[in-house]
Amino acid sequence: MTTTAVVAHGYSLRDLDALARSVVMNNRAWWPAGDRDDLYAAAWHGIAEHLCTVDEPSARRDLLEAGRQALAADVKATMRHHGARTDTRNNGQKYAMYWQWAGHVTPSPETGIVERTALEQILEALTPRQRHAFTALATVGDYVEAARLLDIEPQTFRSLLGRARGAFRGLWHEGEEPSRHWGCDRRAGAVRGTVGKGESAVANLRRRQRAAAQKQTAA
Repeated sequence: MTTTAVVAHGYSLRDLDALARSVVMNNRAWWPAGDRDDLYAAAWHGIAEHLCTVDEPSARRDLLEAGRQALAADVKATMRHHGARTDTRNNGQKYAMYWQWAGHVTPSPETGIVERTALEQILEALTPRQRHAFTALATVGDYVEAARLLDIEPQTFRSLLGRARGAFRGLWHEGEEPSRHWGCDRRAGAVRGTVGKGESAVANLRRRQRAAAQKQTAA
């Protein structure tokens, strides 16, 4: 296919090339150190996708804006993948964490050694009950069974484990603001070994939400 071949609405491949180059040149501040070929590809695909999905011919400014939006999204996604924060507290910490390892000429065992040493020190600093909670859950992999292993109620075990995790995060981030709890431990919804429907906590919550929605609709 030649560069004069029409893609859509009278625009040729040569036109798309010129538009994509203009987007990259006019938005160099997005990522000055970015690879120009990658930036061009992101802008080009944004322009081409817009051009091929609209029913009416687009003005040149509309195609440039489509390329700019595609370029912005691609740059932000790449920076986020490399550790940049998306809020106003982008102090470079996550960026440094990523590139400190990725920028090494040869792999280094330092990070693993530091983390294993910190783990041992933190576990020693926890209370015996908190260490027992971690050990029990790691042994049986189930909240109810771990509570039985410690001879306490499941809710008591969850509270104990929550305090243990909070203490662990506080010590791990010693001198800094502890991170918030993130993720979901799916083992918390397990009901293995109990009498009942065998329904997980997540399924139970969804069932109650559906019942509440149906009740509200009926009212």
